[in-house]
Amino acid sequence: MTLNEFIEDAFSVEHEFLMEAVQDLTSEELAWRPGPEANPMGWILWHMLRVEDMWFQFFIQRQTEIWEKDGWNEKFGLPTRDNGFGHTQGQVDNFPVLDLAELLRYGDAVRAETLAYLKGLSPEDFEVVPREQRPEMSVGAIFRQVIGEVYQHQGHIAYLKGLVRSGKSES
Repeated sequence: MTLNEFIEDAFSVEHEFLMEAVQDLTSEELAWRPGPEANPMGWILWHMLRVEDMWFQFFIQRQTEIWEKDGWNEKFGLPTRDNGFGHTQGQVDNFPVLDLAELLRYGDAVRAETLAYLKGLSPEDFEVVPREQRPEMSVGAIFRQVIGEVYQHQGHIAYLKGLVRSGKSES
């Protein structure tokens, strides 16, 4: 197995876990928070998709993010350059409940572009540092970062789903 195949497989397995976690979430569940300072599942899903788009499209390839290029920002009525980094509690509190099917379509478009980019990489390409101001972030380090984040966030979503549903069964 090549490094590219390993990364593609890691993304594929993560996607299976994510689809299992979100497949039957309701709008109310997407907005549910276990406490006033917790992020809701819908916000977490949006954030993880936006981060992948940002790292691979904008940061590495210096292209317009799919979010803007395909008009997802307009479809959802959200800012073009926002991805959740640095959101205040007020911004999280006021984050809209997004349509899950549409959000997943955006995620599919992002992942397709990520995998298309991955397929064209040689082993040497993973050592390239795309932005001088971030010398610690080689292409390989970015793949490692994003894979870690998507697994972490899909785990958050699965955990929160369990919490919200365990609360429903008690009432």
